[in-house]
Amino acid sequence: MAGGESPEVSGLRSEKAGDRPWLRPSATAVDRAGITEWRKQVDALHNEIQADLTVEGSHSRVLNPGVSVVVPSYRGAGHIGRCLESMAAQTLDPALFELIVVLNGPEDGTRAVLEEFRAAHPAVTVRIVRLSRAGASRARNAGIAAARREYTTFVDDDDYLSPNFLEVLYSHASPQVVPIAGLVNVGADGVEDAANPINTMLLEHDSKLTAPAEARVCTTFNACKLVATSLLRDVYYDTDLASGEDVLFWMTVVVRGHINFYPCPTEAVYYRTMREGSVSRPEPTFDFSVTQRLEVITRLERLLPECDVRSQELLATRIRAQTAFLAEYLKRHPDEYRRVVDEIDSYPIYHMPYERMNGVLERGLVIAYAFPPYADTSGVVMGKRVRMMGRAADVIYNAMDRIRPTDESLTRISGPFINRKAALPTPSYFSDFGSMEKFALAGLKQIAEWQEARKVPYPWMYSRAHFAHSHFLAAAYKLANPDVKWTAEFSDPLSRDISDAERGTPIKEGELLDRLRTGLTELGLPVPDTTNCFIWTEEVAYALADEIIFTNENQMEYMLSYCSNPELAEVARKKAVVSPHPTLSPNFYSMTETDYPLEPGVAHIAYFGNFYATRGLDDVLAGIAAQDSWTRARLRMHVFTTKPEELQKRAAELGISDAVRVGPYAQYLGFLNLTTKFDCLLVNDALTGDSHAQNPYLPSKWSDYKGSGSPVWGLVEAGSPLSRQPLHFQSPVGDVAAAAEVLARIVRDKVGERPAAELTSADQPV
Repeated sequence: MAGGESPEVSGLRSEKAGDRPWLRPSATAVDRAGITEWRKQVDALHNEIQADLTVEGSHSRVLNPGVSVVVPSYRGAGHIGRCLESMAAQTLDPALFELIVVLNGPEDGTRAVLEEFRAAHPAVTVRIVRLSRAGASRARNAGIAAARREYTTFVDDDDYLSPNFLEVLYSHASPQVVPIAGLVNVGADGVEDAANPINTMLLEHDSKLTAPAEARVCTTFNACKLVATSLLRDVYYDTDLASGEDVLFWMTVVVRGHINFYPCPTEAVYYRTMREGSVSRPEPTFDFSVTQRLEVITRLERLLPECDVRSQELLATRIRAQTAFLAEYLKRHPDEYRRVVDEIDSYPIYHMPYERMNGVLERGLVIAYAFPPYADTSGVVMGKRVRMMGRAADVIYNAMDRIRPTDESLTRISGPFINRKAALPTPSYFSDFGSMEKFALAGLKQIAEWQEARKVPYPWMYSRAHFAHSHFLAAAYKLANPDVKWTAEFSDPLSRDISDAERGTPIKEGELLDRLRTGLTELGLPVPDTTNCFIWTEEVAYALADEIIFTNENQMEYMLSYCSNPELAEVARKKAVVSPHPTLSPNFYSMTETDYPLEPGVAHIAYFGNFYATRGLDDVLAGIAAQDSWTRARLRMHVFTTKPEELQKRAAELGISDAVRVGPYAQYLGFLNLTTKFDCLLVNDALTGDSHAQNPYLPSKWSDYKGSGSPVWGLVEAGSPLSRQPLHFQSPVGDVAAAAEVLARIVRDKVGERPAAELTSADQPV
């Protein structure tokens, strides 16, 4: 078949294309699972509606030519008359339209008004639907379900139509063309306003077939339109939304119907009555401006997999418009920033334009060479730092596409606190000074552009060095803006490797070094007497930063011990703060649900990261091999690693392949969720005993593990930062017997003691 389409898909599309045109071939892949779930929701909703419908509103799958006019009415007795009279005055043959009035409020005499209208205008088909539950969305859904004509339009009970409204729109309509009449607002004094923004836009596109992206406002209101009923029956108003349901409904029509609009404002008019209370915006409460907007954004995002490029652009504008309410709320209530972020965290939103929300807040500057959405451990930690700070910021980072994959879900960590972002397209290297200079100079240029728009320098700045580039840019900015409070974090010792050997590449003369040397000299600060770029990074930060973050005390003491200038080391010590890697709140551990089956009645231990047989994990494998057969049968070691070959080889050598499982790579939020599923998580120290008096490394994984709620077992060196953490189990690195004992305890904790009756000589430990 053309394009490699399967017979199943082709058959489905040919069968359903008539009433579901979005199933026709398009440029984007169809989310079949999503559509199936959506169809279930639609069917369930329509079944619910059917239970509410009266005989007059009974559903029919057969659609006759003409128009169904749906009029939801809540306490409409006092004002529906003008709407009804405008129906009677329509130039369209009465045989080609029906009026469906959906009563969705308490009895107030509206039915009597309708009966009088029926008697006075017998040629007009009037069907009355009575709902047991009130709600405009519920009423419109009932009207769609009750419609028996090919096309449907919605009219509020206090509005009215020009005499030719139905005839004009019906003449222009087709299954994928939605004609739109002009919109004229009518004030309480009867004065007509045709110069409103909606009508102005419609006039710009008068008598032109117009893509929704070119007439964006058309997806924000219900009135004026005529739409194929078959399309509406597979779209519905979300009755769970307290507001914004019209935006979601019409965006769904656009995305799933592949429609175009046809404005005809000079031919027909919809008159919208602006009576008090008919068109009003609720007070900007937290519920309306934040919670209700997030409800809408969540549902809009669900349409993304079905969008083509143009509808993606339109959807983005609708999400931005919803986000603007949050910005306005924060402008009025900046002290509720954390509350707003907490509310955002409770929704599965991944494409929110946070810059639209945070632009109203005072912001600092974050410089992190690695930053989300790049899947980099250093970037993830920096994202967590931003969240821990809880302040809005602009971010400079490197475009790391050459060396790192992206993970858009990471933006949920820092995104709510980020305004502007700039991913600089400079070369991505770890230790090349040329790339450091390019990053710093490009960053200074970008910051200057932002500052020109801000009119003021940044009040604070945070930089993090796993990659040295971050501190070089921060130092250059600090020299040019001495009032900025600079916090510089070191993730690990930078100019010394794990064996205590100096590392780093030569600096190169150029603009960056000139700036740094000149600035330090003018301030009377020591200029590093070295050509090592990493030593420069450390000592420039020691000299210029207002605060220096180390992740543990051992790291601080070690790094300051090898500083070439003892006086500078003491200056740095006075500014030093020990702050371990942040741990995310519990809700992050359930944001992404992972499907990883675990055998019942077995103790499950998980290790995440690279496997090295010489770096501690082999103690655990040997400890498994040392167990008796009863214990080993109730023990599973799950290792999530990108290179499993060495692990599988070693497990086979020890004869424990049946007890070892290799897990797939998981993105960060999936990894957090996985950590909650196991009986124990394993973390190990880097081995430094042969080169360091004290281990200066605290594994970043510990910060993730401790938020999981699962017990954690540490393979530790004596006196290491990890050994001082509240671990559930500890065993020394290299001590197989101690590891074997911990394994036995984990099994006992899970399944209980081994029954004595099952002990045989053959089951003694190996």
